Amino acid sequence: ITHASKTTNCEMTLALFFPKTQHTSPQPDTPLLYWLSGLTCNDTNFSQKAGPVAFRTAEEQGIVLVIPDTSPRGDAVKNADRYDLGQGAGFYLNATTEAYKDHYNMYDYITQELPTLLQTEFQLSG
Repeated sequence: ITHASKTTNCEMTLALFFPKTQHTSPQPDTPLLYWLSGLTCNDTNFSQKAGPVAFRTAEEQGIVLVIPDTSPRGDAVKNADRYDLGQGAGFYLNATTEAYKDHYNMYDYITQELPTLLQTEFQLSG
């Protein structure tokens, strides 16, 4: 799923896994598990590496998996020539330096904007 983020001022990507019970009768109180990947990852790493086991377990337990990207991305987003800073770095905090603060607001994205998006678009409050 992609959406325009006001918090990061760019398009953000995330993956969602819904157990079959959510497809037939959506329940707003279905538990949500947020998977926050780490350094140099993106929204696909968890699905590729833990996929079969994670999805089967989430299905059995009736849990929705929320798998956001690790950082803002795109041509307008400042990057760095280091693996541990910039796009894909995976720090879930808000930047305070001038060069990064327009896009790198991942704490607010994960704790505020993303839950609101899930509630508004998918009726999920976890």
